[in-house]
Amino acid sequence: METDVEKAIDEILGRVDADRETVEKDLKKFIEYGVPLDQAKEAVVTKYGGVAHERQLKDITPHERNINVVAKILTVEEREVTVRDTKRTIHRGLLGDETAVLPFTAWKDFNLQKGDVVRIKNASSSEWDGQPRLSLSEWSEVEKLDRDIEPVQRTPQKLPLADLRPGLSNVEVRGKILSMEEREVTVGDVQKRVFSGIMADETGKIRYSAWHDFSLHEGDVIRIRGAYVRKWRGAPQLVFDEKSTVEKLDEAVAVRDMVLPLYKIVEAEGGVDVLTQGTVIEIRKDSGIIFRCPRCNRKIRDGVCEEDGEVQGVEDLRIKAVIDDGTGAVDVIFNRELSEKLLGKTLEEYLAIAREAMDYEVVHDEIVDRLLMVPLQIRGDSIPSDFIITLFAREAEPLQLDYKKEADEILSQLEG
Repeated sequence: METDVEKAIDEILGRVDADRETVEKDLKKFIEYGVPLDQAKEAVVTKYGGVAHERQLKDITPHERNINVVAKILTVEEREVTVRDTKRTIHRGLLGDETAVLPFTAWKDFNLQKGDVVRIKNASSSEWDGQPRLSLSEWSEVEKLDRDIEPVQRTPQKLPLADLRPGLSNVEVRGKILSMEEREVTVGDVQKRVFSGIMADETGKIRYSAWHDFSLHEGDVIRIRGAYVRKWRGAPQLVFDEKSTVEKLDEAVAVRDMVLPLYKIVEAEGGVDVLTQGTVIEIRKDSGIIFRCPRCNRKIRDGVCEEDGEVQGVEDLRIKAVIDDGTGAVDVIFNRELSEKLLGKTLEEYLAIAREAMDYEVVHDEIVDRLLMVPLQIRGDSIPSDFIITLFAREAEPLQLDYKKEADEILSQLEG
């Protein structure tokens, strides 16, 4: 160990102008605190104004500082996040070199573009999904280089559709094309064809976009390698292009309704055509009779629409509730049709009740009486909102629970 330390001191003195005794003292202090020798050496170099060596991505571990790398930006997207009640714009994606591919988050706009080769100084690393994630802060430096890097090819991560979530890349999935539409879009000054729709496997469904013509048709069962997942209209979307490989399979996919636990929907940050169950644990205050703008359909307050100003509101009935299944909780919005179905009364009947009582709050109170602590099965699309996932219900019905079976299962668990 002493030999390694002496060698490290010699390397430091070759890179900085400092006294040997002082360098040795600082280096050993880092080592005493449990810092690995290589990291301690770079920390001492940085302390005395030297430039830390550029690292290969494969050698980076979580919870490091003063990281210098040269890498190629493989993907990048802009996102808005809330940090300590403040909204911030970040850029995140993937970067790679000849040794590894890592996710990154940039907390400052460095104008990073896909394909850029950059030299990054003074980055740090955290842990994400079991691997290091580079973090570029306001104190990091980014220099674009006039050169190219051929990043290492990663083995795709094989996942079911229900486990896909925004930010994943280089994934392998298998599924059946349920729907497809073709449209032309302009990217820069180039017209491109994009194919989009919904695909499914035994675990769930997801929206997809194919930026290359793979000659796919509705009903095809395919395996995709090298796809990535982004957020589109709040929900996960599978994306694949000419760099992906698509294989048509001669097999069947049993697309069936699978009840997803709520934690799965929360982890995925939304989903399309999800089927779930949960107990109503709260009715939101803005449930009941509301008034909408006749032009944009937004909810209005005191006859004023944020978009269209003063308007004559149109009455509507809706329910906003929170459901919980023991694994997670989501907001659910029921439109007029589903609200009338669940409550057993029409909007007109509730308007008559409210007018007779001269108070619209009586409708909210009746919703609480009828639905609070009622278990429901719900189908719809879900998206992330401020602090919770919101499920827009298309179907909903009360669950008829077998209480004896539930009690027997609980008793069996206790006896076990």
